[in-house]
Amino acid sequence: MIVSILGAGAFGSALGKILTDNHHEIKYYDPFLYPEINLEQATYQANAIIIAIPSINLPEFLKNYPEHLKKIPTILATKGLCDPSLFDDFTQFSAISGPGFAQEIIDGKPATFTASAPFAMGILKNDQISIELQEDLLGILICGSLKNIYAIGAGYHGDSENDSAMFIQHAHSEMEKYLADHGAKPETAELACGIGDLILTCTNETSRNYTCGVRLREGKSIPEIIDELKTVEGLYALQQVDHQGYMILEEIYDLVGQID
Repeated sequence: MIVSILGAGAFGSALGKILTDNHHEIKYYDPFLYPEINLEQATYQANAIIIAIPSINLPEFLKNYPEHLKKIPTILATKGLCDPSLFDDFTQFSAISGPGFAQEIIDGKPATFTASAPFAMGILKNDQISIELQEDLLGILICGSLKNIYAIGAGYHGDSENDSAMFIQHAHSEMEKYLADHGAKPETAELACGIGDLILTCTNETSRNYTCGVRLREGKSIPEIIDELKTVEGLYALQQVDHQGYMILEEIYDLVGQID
């Protein structure tokens, strides 16, 4: 099977490793890393497409997305989008999400992902990668957004292990409530895309979102933090979610302030 991966960053490359291990042919589209390959070349004869473009760039990218590509089975691996309506006109659309740092996957370490459709399970599952099926597309997308936001709060509160543990417990409860309030399944928060990714992102100092929170605790401003980290997915996700009425999200929103 020919699989086109749109976005050859860390996670896109990790997914490429998995697919190569599963004997699929990989083509990458990434104008920054592979400027000589255009979208038409990267998707020529593709049997499946995986989107791993950063969430902040994805809405603009989709504005000019070719109609014929929307008929190809497509898996969203981008975390940070809460609105599946962007993909309403895709014929076969699904998503994957879960805890898995790219380098560890490339190094052959095991990981578990939540998939919203059996197709993703079929092409990604192997001895290294476990896939759990949960047909709650909206819930999977929401969890991928919230965990990045909560990781900012975890970094801010992470000056003691006790405080970190309490924060994650409360964040998980709030995640369940948010899912229920927004038409998704609260039990999705119990899966790899929920509690699994929440724990990983909220406890690991290599997470840019967690580091953002640490820098805020140190008194750095958002422009200074962005200048240092370049990409903080949780800051973009915070602009997409409904923070009012959710104690932790409101706290992080107030902490971060208005982002241009």
